[in-house]
Parts: sequence; structure tokens; C-alpha cells
Amino acid sequence: MGHLGHDRAAVHELGPVTIQIAAPAGLVFQMLSAIGQGAQRPGEGSEVLARDGERLVCEFRTTVRLPLGRRRSIRTREAVRLCPPDRLEYEHLDGPVRGLRESITIVSLAERRSRLDYRASYRPGGRLADLRFRLLARAVIEHAVEEHFTDLRGRAEARAARSRLF
Repeated sequence: MGHLGHDRAAVHELGPVTIQIAAPAGLVFQMLSAIGQGAQRPGEGSEVLARDGERLVCEFRTTVRLPLGRRRSIRTREAVRLCPPDRLEYEHLDGPVRGLRESITIVSLAERRSRLDYRASYRPGGRLADLRFRLLARAVIEHAVEEHFTDLRGRAEARAARSRLF
């Protein structure tokens, strides 16, 4: 029998990663939930593979920054749950951090101002996955989320500025 602490790897919490956006929460939710639609950054993309109401299975291609200035394209398949009006939940079905559970909550701060809050949890499947997560994946994921939020902020603020609906 193993020691109690070695039978299951610890659950790692990520975030919060937050950003304020000068755009209404409804617009930000609409943009986040438009998976597979609209402009993508170079080397990135998303596709809805299956949809059942607010539950989707999606494939994402994301370029991440690795140590030593390297970049790498990562492909993941994720279960996505849209929780209108203010939350999206993701679970990685495969890819480098299978089992990673993520959430993005949109908080309305004012009529034309909102905040995104990203949080995640990950239970690695074994010591090697645990080590890889602590040494590399956590920082890569948090940085990728910051980049995505910054990109989304620019697009959402530009759209809010020219939108009559929002």
C-alpha cells in the first residue's frame, strides 16, 4: 500500500486571471460564446464538433508561448457549457492537460464596463503529469488566458464603440 498522499495527485487551482473591459457584459458573453465564428488570431481557431442546446464539444487550436521564447500550436477537444448570461465552463477531453476544468465568469461593473474572471482546476494523472503541470503547464495556461483576454478586450471595446445594440 502506498502512502496516503501519493495515491491521488493534488488538485491544482489556477487563477484568478482577471481583466476589465470597457464593453457591456452581454456583448462580452456573446463574443465568448460565438465559438467557431468571427476572426481568429493567426494559427488559432475553433470549431463546434457537436451541439446539444447549451452544451458543445469543440476543437480549439491555440498558439502558446513556451520557455526560451518558443511558440507551439496546441490542439484540444473540450466540452463547453454555455451558462447565460454570464458564465462559460470548459473541460478538456484530450490534449496536454486532459481533465483541466476551466470557467470564465463575466461580471457587469457598469452599463458599459465588465470584468472577466478565469479560474481553473486540474488533477494530474500521476507524478509526471503533476511535475509537468507545476513546472510548465500552469504558467503557459495562465499566459495564454491573459493573451486571449487582451485580444478579446480590444475586439469587444471596438465593437461596443460602434454598436447601436450595446
